[in-house]
Amino acid sequence: MERIVLSLFFVLIFSNFVLGQETSNLEKEQKTNPIIYFEGFGGPSVVKNLGVSGGVGLNYQLGESLFTFRYINSAGYKRKNDGPVIIAPSVYKSEDNVELAVMYGRRWVKEHHSYSISAGISRNNLELESRGLDGIRTVSTIGFYGFPFEANYKRFYSKKRSNLIYNVLIPSVGFKFFGDIGKYTFVGVGVSVGFGLCKHY
Repeated sequence: MERIVLSLFFVLIFSNFVLGQETSNLEKEQKTNPIIYFEGFGGPSVVKNLGVSGGVGLNYQLGESLFTFRYINSAGYKRKNDGPVIIAPSVYKSEDNVELAVMYGRRWVKEHHSYSISAGISRNNLELESRGLDGIRTVSTIGFYGFPFEANYKRFYSKKRSNLIYNVLIPSVGFKFFGDIGKYTFVGVGVSVGFGLCKHY
């Protein structure tokens, strides 16, 4: 009877040791293999007038949760009041907005493409310029908080490993719908290009 008890005891100890090793190895693999990716994007947008926006984003994914830091510079253009249009209208930059935002969202990965949505809080610095008929410029600067958002669709390298930079980074390309709701709301769409740390899905 004592031999049976001792045998069961040693089997239990050995099983716990093996299970602990497997759990430790799994945690190490997860800790050394995060989903972090950087992206740049740009496209047409509207603040008060039609213009263009460009920006960058740094993203960290944990499970399906997505944490994002985003920078966007959005410019709008307005036609000058300096006579008739002959070939192309003469325009000037009527607004220039800089946004810094932190966002939380969800990201779903399906084979070699992904979808994500995010929202958060932002700080904006908007410079407005107006010109009278006499050509005199009036510039004002406004700071305000906003509610940033974005939706993304990305396609990335279909293999588990990329040949880019010693199999460390995976390139991606996709589409982004973005904006910020605040005192001065802007929205835009664009193309995004990114690079991320290799991850086994």
